[in-house]
Amino acid sequence: MRESRTDYRLQRRAILEDVRGGRRMRDEVCDAHPELVRAGTHLGTPVDDPCPICAGERLVHVSYVFEGRGARARSGRAVPRESLPRQAERYGQLTVYTVEVCPACGWHHLVESFRLLARGTAAS
Repeated sequence: MRESRTDYRLQRRAILEDVRGGRRMRDEVCDAHPELVRAGTHLGTPVDDPCPICAGERLVHVSYVFEGRGARARSGRAVPRESLPRQAERYGQLTVYTVEVCPACGWHHLVESFRLLARGTAAS
């Protein structure tokens, strides 16, 4: 069960307008860490949207999960999106961050974050 979803599309739109308007350089927004690009290549879920910067490649979404909350949160790890329900059943409450990445040019942006609870788990 998903809860507390935050969508970052407005922030994404503002960044892209800055790039198109010349207020930000392409190098500033196409600087994905090699590990993120690698996770996108091997664990990412392809989406139908083309890259908003290079338009030559399809974007992929990479899901990162963090166990626990606050100071008890464990560091994140990239997982295939289809494994999220299984991860929640195994580890309980997770915080999930979805990042879009273009493996070709290095564009990346946080798309959403949400808490994922195993079925039958009450939110605290």
